[in-house]
Amino acid sequence: MLLGAMGAALLSSPTLQAADITMSASQARALGIETAAVQAASNVAGHAYPADVRVPPANETVLAAPVDGLIQQVRVAEGETVTQNQPIASLLSPGLVGLQRDYLEALATHRVAAQALERDRALAAEGIIAKRRLDESRGAYNQSDARLSALRQSLSLAGMSADGIDRLDQTRRIDAVLDLVAPRDGTVMERMVTAGERVDAASALVRISALDTLWLEVRLPVERLADVQAGDRVTVVDEAMQAEVILIGSRIDPDDQTVMVRARVDAVDGRLRPGQFLRVRLEGADQADLLRVPGNAVIRQGEAFFIFVATEGGFDALPVERLGEADGLLTIRVSDTGDQSQLSAGDHVAVDGVAAIKGAWQGMGGDE
Repeated sequence: MLLGAMGAALLSSPTLQAADITMSASQARALGIETAAVQAASNVAGHAYPADVRVPPANETVLAAPVDGLIQQVRVAEGETVTQNQPIASLLSPGLVGLQRDYLEALATHRVAAQALERDRALAAEGIIAKRRLDESRGAYNQSDARLSALRQSLSLAGMSADGIDRLDQTRRIDAVLDLVAPRDGTVMERMVTAGERVDAASALVRISALDTLWLEVRLPVERLADVQAGDRVTVVDEAMQAEVILIGSRIDPDDQTVMVRARVDAVDGRLRPGQFLRVRLEGADQADLLRVPGNAVIRQGEAFFIFVATEGGFDALPVERLGEADGLLTIRVSDTGDQSQLSAGDHVAVDGVAAIKGAWQGMGGDE
């Protein structure tokens, strides 16, 4: 009967959207309505967003075959940790043999040209030969030196180390087998070849990644984009790890209306792995406009949640998001649905008699 009388006396919204609910203080007391103050929420766990772990491009290196050849041996497997200059594979290459032969021929020609230049310098100083002959000797020497330098560079590009080329200078021994070494410290993420396989020059053999620093790519809803900025902290759920936002994407995914937010995490120590999916909390997005109210202040209507905020003439119904509960208090954020009243710490919300307010809001009780 009391609800029936209130239904005639109160102004309620026929649609389930936030609307003013007119109610006097005496009416509220008659209905047993009590309120409690809204509290500020700080350092609370907000919504967790999906993220995947990726290797920064600068941390990835692909070891490629410098020349054509046959893979004789592969010395590492996927998942192994390697150090810079550690042998990775052996390559048998006829092309390398030809480069070494050309280099040794150029080395012999260069030494003859050096001796001729030295001899002609001495003869020219004594006036025995003309300056023209000395110039010819110097030109031949410079030409042989340029060819030798070019072939030495070719051997280096073919994968021979400086020490290996020096040994070739000293021993004159041609070696058809080339040891390919790791270009950096890291972990073998992928092995593309096996022993006995023929490969062309520039064929990818092994991919090595440094995993001390990784990226977390978070899919953030567009409506939360304004709450995040570069430098914000990111917390990995279930891991005592912190990351830092370094990039906010400029493209919105048309399928799910999210934006990619990239964070960098250092000193991973094997706790995260590329390709891993996990959950993270963004400090900027999660802490913005968060408040706490008693759990019984929040009602459900369909798929949405509402609270009733005390005003001078009654109550306002505000849609909210529920983000977590602890010690009987719910962490909430007012939903962004357009022209809505704002909620601040210190405002009062109904905690008892909420069903009566909901009935007046819907009109004659409505659906629960």
